[in-house]
Amino acid sequence: MGRNLMRRRIRGIFCLEGDWEKDLTKNSSVRPVLELLSQFEPCAPHIYRGIGTREEFDYFMRKWVQKTYDEYPVLFMAFHGKSRAVYVGDRRRKSSTVTLDEIAEIIAGRCEDRIIHFGTCSTLDCDSRHIKKFIRETGALAVSGYGSDVNWVPATAFELLVLHTMLWPSLTWRGAQAMRSEILRVAKGLAKDLRFRMVIREPRGPNGRGR
Repeated sequence: MGRNLMRRRIRGIFCLEGDWEKDLTKNSSVRPVLELLSQFEPCAPHIYRGIGTREEFDYFMRKWVQKTYDEYPVLFMAFHGKSRAVYVGDRRRKSSTVTLDEIAEIIAGRCEDRIIHFGTCSTLDCDSRHIKKFIRETGALAVSGYGSDVNWVPATAFELLVLHTMLWPSLTWRGAQAMRSEILRVAKGLAKDLRFRMVIREPRGPNGRGR
């Protein structure tokens, strides 16, 4: 790794995680992934919040897009999910289902130079037009996630790679293209098994800078 890259500050990760099990004595969590990244990348900060209700979800989503957290442009959402939605809180309640459209409404137009990764089953199991609409409405640089239900261990290993790859390249169209290419280069087979997708906002200016 070159000296200039070593001197560069790594961007941070903002993680929201729901309960994976009804039995709270079980400690399944993605938090060790963030802690492992911090061990290998000492300059990489992260913010982690456990989410138990829809109100908490909305509150912290609005927090993430505040200027205060510009240095945490990678949002990692770790929840149960289904096509075009995530589950927050008690899945028996209708309010626990939060759709892509509802998420876009919460953070509409405030995700410039930010990336959203859905660490959720099947949320991106949908036509690309729905993901592109989400990107247009939020202004996000890129959205990634899975098009199928995923197993815990392979998905966790894959997310370690995905998040690590998102820490370095520039937050531009070309930078996002480089992220996706690197992920597929290193773990093409796993990406295929998990039906990983990364949709990137179309460039808005010269040189693919998205400005």
